[in-house]
Amino acid sequence: MSIFELFKGKNLGRAAAESILIMFGVLAALAVQSGWDNKVEREELLSHLTAVQDELNEARESVAENLRQSGLAIDRTHTVLTILADKQTEAMPDSFVEIVSEMYAVKGPNIPLSAYDAFVSSGNLRLIKDKALRAKLAEYRNVIGDVEMVSQTLWNVYYDLQLPFLNKNFVLSDFTWPIMREDAFGERIGSSGEIPKAPYAVNWEAINTLEFWNLVYDWRIAYGDQISGVIGVQSLCQQLDNLLQAEIEKLGR
Repeated sequence: MSIFELFKGKNLGRAAAESILIMFGVLAALAVQSGWDNKVEREELLSHLTAVQDELNEARESVAENLRQSGLAIDRTHTVLTILADKQTEAMPDSFVEIVSEMYAVKGPNIPLSAYDAFVSSGNLRLIKDKALRAKLAEYRNVIGDVEMVSQTLWNVYYDLQLPFLNKNFVLSDFTWPIMREDAFGERIGSSGEIPKAPYAVNWEAINTLEFWNLVYDWRIAYGDQISGVIGVQSLCQQLDNLLQAEIEKLGR
């Protein structure tokens, strides 16, 4: 029986009662659905934040190791500059090629971002009410992008400026770097000059020039720029971790 028919039959009390029951039934169903949706959203958000925090811990480990290695690289460039500055040295020490090799061995930190990107693409970032956390998440991605750009610049400097000199006056295979002309590395260094064949064939006269001094000095500055950016990431990781932990604890209540 429709509400109209109830009214038409003058059963107003019953019609009103049924209408109220229907309304409350709909509201109750909506409340249950809303509560369920909120529960699902809460669980999804908690899952994403936990994954981002785990990924953040990986990033912190990678950053710490990179800073350790970069510190050693700075020390090695200092050693090379000290040797070059010693005008009394008639010949380079046997370890010189090894020191140069180690000096160029450090890359930028490997910072995972798959959980972060999955979180952003899910659209669940909107569920975070803490504005400070949302701001730090955005800052984190931007800072990592800056560090990646510095690292790429560092290796562009190596390929474009350092490598032609090293390829001309050192034997790159002595650095335990395999040289195959068919790959991108071999093609790039092959275009910069002839690859010496004799083991440890170093042009010491060229090594003692101001050109090589400047290359090492510039490399040291470039590493310093990278270290500065990585230290910034390390600090931001700690700040972001604190905010994430507070939000995770709040959602877990």
